[in-house]
Amino acid sequence: MPDNINKQDIRIAKTRNAIIDAMSELLKYRNFNHITVKDLCAEALVSRATFYAHFEDKYALLQHWLTEFRLEDINKDNTYEQLETSINNFVQNNKTVIKNLVDEASNEVLDILHEYILSVLNISSEKNEKRIISPKYVVLSSFYAGGMVNYLLWQVKHKFPSDVTPMNIYLFKIIERLRELD
Repeated sequence: MPDNINKQDIRIAKTRNAIIDAMSELLKYRNFNHITVKDLCAEALVSRATFYAHFEDKYALLQHWLTEFRLEDINKDNTYEQLETSINNFVQNNKTVIKNLVDEASNEVLDILHEYILSVLNISSEKNEKRIISPKYVVLSSFYAGGMVNYLLWQVKHKFPSDVTPMNIYLFKIIERLRELD
């Protein structure tokens, strides 16, 4: 009997991965707003019922898809500057996907990106979170996450400039000023 359970678990994992891979593939050439569940099912070779057995909707899939990305060298002890550098490297290496994700993005997509960046910073907006975190860190992290979402929008609007050093300098100055506030 355990063999059947393992085979079933493997099939479930393969199906889930196929759906996640479908999101990755479609974002290479289509704006997220124009991707439908039907498109995702066709790309993943699954039925709508199967899709909905794994994800509530395409936004839930997007949230899960983002968690699949582990930005290089990111951990809970990284500085904001290191996080920004890692995000910028990811953006430069995935310009089309980022453009298709944030261009014409709905508020729901922007909120998902904001929550993702907060999760990378190890901050949860969930009210039932039991950990006690300094309010200053929560506010700074939320401000930073919002800034990074807008930074992605800026990158797309300016066609992904290769030298973002001037923008980085401004971001770092803002962060330092916020750190000085107590």
